[in-house]
Amino acid sequence: MQKNTVPVNKKIWRIFVLLSLPLQLLIIQIIADKSVSVETYYTFGFYKSLSHFLRFIFGSTSFPVGQLLFYSLVGFLVYWLFTQVQKIFHKQVSLSQFLRIVSYRSVAFLSGFYFLFTLMWGLNYHRRPIQEITRINSDQMNGTELVNLCRKLILLTNESRKRVSADETKPLKILLSQEQILKQALAGYQHISKIYPELTYSRPAVKSVLVPELMSFFGIGGIYFPFTGEANVNMDPPAFLLPETVCHEMAHQIGVASEDEANFVAYLVCRYNPEPAFQYSANYSAMKYAMNRLHFENPDLFEQFKKTLSPGVQQDLEANKKYWESFKNPIEVVSDTIHDLFLKANDQEEGIRSYSRVVELLLGEYRKNGLDF
Repeated sequence: MQKNTVPVNKKIWRIFVLLSLPLQLLIIQIIADKSVSVETYYTFGFYKSLSHFLRFIFGSTSFPVGQLLFYSLVGFLVYWLFTQVQKIFHKQVSLSQFLRIVSYRSVAFLSGFYFLFTLMWGLNYHRRPIQEITRINSDQMNGTELVNLCRKLILLTNESRKRVSADETKPLKILLSQEQILKQALAGYQHISKIYPELTYSRPAVKSVLVPELMSFFGIGGIYFPFTGEANVNMDPPAFLLPETVCHEMAHQIGVASEDEANFVAYLVCRYNPEPAFQYSANYSAMKYAMNRLHFENPDLFEQFKKTLSPGVQQDLEANKKYWESFKNPIEVVSDTIHDLFLKANDQEEGIRSYSRVVELLLGEYRKNGLDF
């Protein structure tokens, strides 16, 4: 009986596929040490041209193309897995064959996805850190600095809240449409780019997500889809959060990959925006991050500082808390775990906790400009 042998070329291809992912990871580790070159030739070279092209193509559509592609991909993968499982029940393949096929195809998919992701955006994780661009000192803070930072941010948050609405007894309403928020965000980037040209933004492609409640169910406020260049924003949470969220996703579009750095860029863009709603969104978000850190390091002082928040800010904190608690579910934990692994795979050692590292960057701004930051 003639044996069913695999052609040599196919064997070589399979070996290449299996080795391609670790090979890519090795190459990335080598490139990671050359942040200036990555920023010069990739961020401001290849990626900038590619991103502008994608935003030119997909930015003109009113619906989020990337989100539709993502849902289609998930649907296809679920369908494919279902058909493979069916083959077991119909005894077309054995369990060992099923596991071998699924494992090989999974590795092939992950390898191809990682290659495209790295090529189309992921290398931005290895550009110069934002503290070098903004020329701030973000070294580890001491307890006194954190206290001063919280005190200052509480003051700024209270003041900026009153500029949006003098009546602190009623829920805060942001009298800006989604189009106006986007337009004002662009104005903020135009202002900050005069100080830091590396943060120049052009060719907007920011869109509201489809079924925003589903995004909230997974605890997601926004997501950048690098394969279409679109920034997708969940417009369902309280409106005072939107300016900071929009500017955060726009920061990803210009190659600011790290979450803490995107948070900091969003803070700068909103904080120095002439629109009061943007200033409040920046101060509110920064204050929350700093106060969360204080709660971890000094719970008693946190409780004292919490009492100094204005009635309006306290009302907004409660509204925000109630909104996200209404979507609490076990799946969110899985979503957070996947996001955590994704960030760690891209050299964000602290994973999902890297969001809170914006406190060090805020402190760097404090050190640079003193109490007037």
